[in-house]
Order: sequence, then C-alpha cells, then structure tokens
Amino acid sequence: MDNERAKAAKAASQDALQTQASTFEHQLEMERNGVIAGINPMFGEWRHHFRFAPVPYGNGAIRRGEFRDAIQAELTNRWLYANEISLEITLHVDVQNTLETDQTADLDNYAKAILDGLKGPNGIIIDDTQVQSLTISWIDGYGAPSFTVAAKSSPDDFVLKPQEFYEMPDGLWYPYGRVLWTDGNAESISDFNHYAGLSIIELMSSTQRRVRVEARKTGATRLRAYQIGRYVATSARGFHRSRIEGDFPMQPRREWQSERAKWGKSNADEFQIIEKLLHKMRESHDQLIAALASES
Repeated sequence: MDNERAKAAKAASQDALQTQASTFEHQLEMERNGVIAGINPMFGEWRHHFRFAPVPYGNGAIRRGEFRDAIQAELTNRWLYANEISLEITLHVDVQNTLETDQTADLDNYAKAILDGLKGPNGIIIDDTQVQSLTISWIDGYGAPSFTVAAKSSPDDFVLKPQEFYEMPDGLWYPYGRVLWTDGNAESISDFNHYAGLSIIELMSSTQRRVRVEARKTGATRLRAYQIGRYVATSARGFHRSRIEGDFPMQPRREWQSERAKWGKSNADEFQIIEKLLHKMRESHDQLIAALASES
C-alpha cells in the first residue's frame, strides 16, 4: 500500500512539474510573439543598438531635434513603459577621439539627448522621471560610432499605444488607452470597459486624496500622509501636467466626465452596472479611510 501511495505521489509530482513547464513554455512563446509583433517588451526588458553616432545635448536645438527623430525612426514598439525603469546606455566611440580631442562631450550630455529621444508618444517612456536608475558608459568601438540602450521594468508595467492622458481628482494625469494587452494580443476595449476603467481610476484617485486630507487632520506629517495614501493608490501612475511632452491627447476632467455622462444617458443599463460597482467600492473606501486616518 505504501509503495502504491509513493508511486501515486511521484506521478502527481511529475504531472505538476510537466504542467509548470508547459505553462512556462506557453508564457515564453506568448512573450516572444508579442516582442515580434511589437506589443510588449520581453518580460519587461528591451534593448536596441542604434547604428549612428550619439549626439550631446549641447549641440544645438536643430541637431538635437534631428537626433531625436533618428532615434524614434528606429523604434518599432507599440507600447510604452508606464512606470519606473532602469536604463543602461553604452556608447561605442573612438577612444583616441575621446581621450585626445574635443570631439566628444561629457557622458551626462549624451544621456540627456538620448533620453529626449526615448520619451513621448513615439518613444518607449512617457517622461524621463520614470528612469529610476541610469547607467551610462563608453567603450572603445571600431568603425562608425554608435550606441546601445537597454531598459528593464516589471513585466506588466507597460501600456499599448496610442495613449491619452486623463485628469483625475488628485490633479495628476493618467495614461489610458482603448487597446489593452490581453494574453499576448492587442485588443480594443468596449465603451463600457473604457468608462468603467476610467471611473475606477477616478474613484481610487479621489480616495487617495481623501486619505491624505484626513491623515493631515489627525496630525500626520505631509510625508506620512502621502505614505498612508499609497495604501489605496491605483496601480496606474499619474503624471504632473508639466511632465507630459509631445503630442499626447489630453483629456481635462470636466470634458471626459461630460463624455461619460452622455454615454451613460444612451446606455443606461450598462452605466447602472458601473454605478453599482462604484457604490460598493465607495462604502469599503469610507471604512478604509477611517481606519487609515486613525492610525496616523
């Protein structure tokens, strides 16, 4: 009997391992296909070798603009990193020029110009404040100068283009698009899901603001109130208006709320479902706000 149980346990363990291996292989294949289609970085990682010379930031606005255009002309990604990233830049340069002439600039000047080319609607990031760590170095290259950029983020911290920015109650602007990455595919969402998602972000933003206000009333410091508010923050990152450059469409709060109201009148049943969901969330948030504020 014991031998039979041991055999059964071993068989079950082997089945579990095979299932895990199969699941991983499926996920790996899905990620690879997504990279080929340009709809996701590989488990949050991205790398590209730009086969033209890096340009320092101090080379003038026209030259910087041409350099930015050259970078973005090579970017085929249909996604943007939406949260913090680590960035590594490697310059492939002529070491003799670097050490013996004035033909090269300081590394920080190259970094700034490259970052400008990586951000915006046609880049890989929204703003350079997302760069949590930055490493830049040069190595002796042979032939024409070039540079390599490697980025790393959490696997799910990206959004699909095109993105619009919606103003929320906390005064920040949140990226939100109508195309989502779903099981390796780029899928357009319905109006219902669009407005439901916006409404949830709006509620979470409002709740976070209320938590901070209530915490301050009980004597919490500005920093402590901010930390407490993070407990109820949405996973989406909001951006200050001044940090959003380029041609991203911007949706002021009153305008998108008005559009939502119009849609709600024409789709009363669906809008009622959203309202019921938000009502339940508000009730739980009220309890959470009281609890968090009292702990401050």
